[in-house]
Amino acid sequence: MRSRKTRLSLGLILLGVILAAGFFGILERRFAEGGLYPHYASFRSDPMGTSAFYQSLEAMEGFHVSRNIEDLNTLKGIDADTVVLLLGFPRDSFDSLRAPENSAVMEAVNEGARLVIAMNPELVPEMFKADNSAEEDEWLERRKKIRDAKIKGDEKGKSGEPEDTKEEDGRSAAEKKDEVEKAAEEELEKEMEGVLGPLLTTRIGFDLAPLEGFERPDEGWESRPGEGLSEMAIPEELPEWMSQYRLEIKDPSWKAAVMVGEKPVVIERKFGSGSIVIASDSYFVSNESLHLRAYPEFLLWLLGDKNKAIFDETIHGTQKSGGAMTLMRRYRAHGAFLGLFVFLMLWAWRSASALVPGSDDGDRGIVSPGGAVAGKETVSGLVHLLRRSIPPGLLLRQCVDVWKSSHTAAPSPEALKELEVIVSRHRENPKQFGLTEAYGAITRLFRKR
Repeated sequence: MRSRKTRLSLGLILLGVILAAGFFGILERRFAEGGLYPHYASFRSDPMGTSAFYQSLEAMEGFHVSRNIEDLNTLKGIDADTVVLLLGFPRDSFDSLRAPENSAVMEAVNEGARLVIAMNPELVPEMFKADNSAEEDEWLERRKKIRDAKIKGDEKGKSGEPEDTKEEDGRSAAEKKDEVEKAAEEELEKEMEGVLGPLLTTRIGFDLAPLEGFERPDEGWESRPGEGLSEMAIPEELPEWMSQYRLEIKDPSWKAAVMVGEKPVVIERKFGSGSIVIASDSYFVSNESLHLRAYPEFLLWLLGDKNKAIFDETIHGTQKSGGAMTLMRRYRAHGAFLGLFVFLMLWAWRSASALVPGSDDGDRGIVSPGGAVAGKETVSGLVHLLRRSIPPGLLLRQCVDVWKSSHTAAPSPEALKELEVIVSRHRENPKQFGLTEAYGAITRLFRKR
């Protein structure tokens, strides 16, 4: 009996170990393959990752490569020999990317570092969208209210009300209202710039050209070298371009480094003592692209003359959280933590001692002067004991043996023979002749006697 329970316990433990090992094995494989990370993440080793580019640089002698999972604006360890790579920056977040005056990256670029931003044009599904800070969300909510008020005003003007009449200066009331709302939004943008910093597109003078209808060739558009900075020449052999986006230069400091047709797709400029490169595509650094056909000269030009590279992973959602206490401070969960702590203390106190004075009788389970014991009734207790101690197939035999040893009047030999027949029949075929049928047959047998 005891050995059977031991085997059952060992079997359950073994099953739990196998399930846990399988779960962690699958999880480890997912992380190793990088399928949990967005496209163009350097942790990702499938066709849409950039781990091959990262590992190639890591294998180069005299070249140091690392990943960043901390806030870019407070990034440390950037010097004039560093290139910061933002590969696969989400298109939806590109227009709202800000560059504060005290940004550690922009300060490093100003002192000689190189910044490379390659956009993910979202020709493939994107799993992550960069979140705004709480402070930035507050400003954006204020801007949204201004725009919502303008939309409601436009809808009200189209609801059948008479058109605005021209005033003395030749402008209607609606036009004046639009000017007031536009001025309010511009004032809000100035306040946002003072707190969050200017937009990157505004600070360094470029923008995305309006998107036009396009039909991309199967192998992408053919690109050609343009005019780069004098330090490094643009290589003649360039990758085919997969992105449908083109760049628009607003500052003459920019040079159109790579062209598709007559429009730039990679631009470069000096910024202080350093340089900045903007590309409208990231496919050329993907594992798939490097496998099909690599362009090492173009990738080396992208890195500039630097010997240290930092792959930023915060744009893909991989960021250092700082532990449980940091998260609690960020989401103001002090009250929930304090309540949980008090609950655990009360639970531990309750488990250690009763909340009311005890007694010896209470400790033994006696709940009344008559000696009644707290717990199950006698019948349910007996059934529970039998289920734990005796296998179902041996229950009838055990009952018969106990009955024989405790019965005062010995039954006749004929009755005992018929009793053994019933027990044997139940043991040989318990499904068709179960316990209930066997018990009924035994009852009828001894009623005749």
